[in-house]
Amino acid sequence: MTATIKHHDEVKDIVEALTKKNKRYFGCRRGEAYRQAQHFSPFYRDFILKIIKNNSLKIKSSYQGSYTPMEFTSPTGKLQKRGKGLIEANTDDLDMLPHELGHAVDYWFGRQTLTNNVILSNGKTLREIFDAEFDKKFEDILESIMDEFAFILNKNIQEDAYDILFLNMGIYRKLMECKDPLERRELQKKLYKSGFVEVYYQLYTKKYYKIIQEKYGPVIDALSSRVNLMNFFLAGHTISYYKQDKCIAVEEFFANVFAEKVTSEHVVFKELKRLLPESFAAFEELFYFFYDRIQNNKRFTDVTIRTESEATNA
Repeated sequence: MTATIKHHDEVKDIVEALTKKNKRYFGCRRGEAYRQAQHFSPFYRDFILKIIKNNSLKIKSSYQGSYTPMEFTSPTGKLQKRGKGLIEANTDDLDMLPHELGHAVDYWFGRQTLTNNVILSNGKTLREIFDAEFDKKFEDILESIMDEFAFILNKNIQEDAYDILFLNMGIYRKLMECKDPLERRELQKKLYKSGFVEVYYQLYTKKYYKIIQEKYGPVIDALSSRVNLMNFFLAGHTISYYKQDKCIAVEEFFANVFAEKVTSEHVVFKELKRLLPESFAAFEELFYFFYDRIQNNKRFTDVTIRTESEATNA
């Protein structure tokens, strides 16, 4: 009974904190705020509350999620100056705010991001560990996941469903970009004749892609930094987005796994441990490094970090 009351109070506290951050939106959407608060794991609600209540963090409602640093503090060689930031999130999508809170944690000290600067027990940063492991295993991971995807489609739609999709995806993408009516008509005929349209319709309406997405979410997004999987309805950021900065891949990896962690969506952890064991272990160490200091009100000034030039040139 006591635990139930405590969990209810924590949910209520998160609702109040969200409302204070955005009175105009959550003031008249209390139910939405409660659903969002309840989505966080009971074990991490007090931790999440402290992050949300951070005075340097603003939260606004938006259809698309984003985290924007409001200022970049000058690196000092120590983690001490809070970085101001803005989260924009749509709480109709309960997973969006947890993801953006992951970015807020990473940017807790502004330009000196945790993923790029904190040196872990093996002498490397999460970015160094993730970049090296992902470079080494990218091809094998992509092949493994797409083989499983093919098995699901061939079993549930028809025996050659994946081959039909894969072999005709180029025509479909060309159709999406084509504006000439006659050329579009010819492309459409090819897609109908090949069986692509029926298979694609089944994939979309039966949502077979969700099996892979829910199992490999953070890995799918990492793969999306190098290969376009969006036409298979596998969600991730675009290649052009990742090309903006070489730090983005690890930042998204951290935010994705952070969201899974604080909402107890642990179905992906088994696969992360299998596919990217070093990166997952490094995430766990970095997460608990931050969690312990926030929960126990410890300072961060004793942490060994990469210098700005070292992190930039890595």
